[in-house]
Amino acid sequence: RNLIAGGLAGMMAKSVVAPLDRIKIMYQVSSAKFKLRNIPGVVRTIVEQEGLQALWRGNGATMLRVFPYAGIQFMVFDYCKSWVLKSRDTVGQGVQSTSLKNKHGLMPVESLAAGSFAGVCSVLATYPLDLTRAQLAVLRKSEGGLKQGFSYVLGRNLRQRGIFGLYRGITPTLA
Repeated sequence: RNLIAGGLAGMMAKSVVAPLDRIKIMYQVSSAKFKLRNIPGVVRTIVEQEGLQALWRGNGATMLRVFPYAGIQFMVFDYCKSWVLKSRDTVGQGVQSTSLKNKHGLMPVESLAAGSFAGVCSVLATYPLDLTRAQLAVLRKSEGGLKQGFSYVLGRNLRQRGIFGLYRGITPTLA
């Protein structure tokens, strides 16, 4: 239940900001200087030249990554929260002190630890998808002029670099 709820929530959130993400990536891979006041003009140009749906170009690949990432993160955080609260109740039985209990849920440090652990689990499970999505964002037409798809790029990474190649660059992401 938490996996699906978290995945759907993540997909909805990412879909709302997808046009801004597309513009961000366009600036990242071009030499154009970013100016906030130019964003409405960039949006207008994209819509005029490529159509309204072009603002969500690449969102399908993002959804392939976001659903499991957000779902796993939500599920693991909820599991950690339940485990901490259950452990606290077990340890605190027969103790009159309220210092062990926070009636409103996790203490800030517990929430930080649970969130960090959930984030690490999510990254480890979905990093190959994120790496592939990033490569697709900057990929130019090649091999006979055809744009390569998500599964092709993911498979090529696996064939050329092996399983560890799918995790290339993960250290800064985890940090």
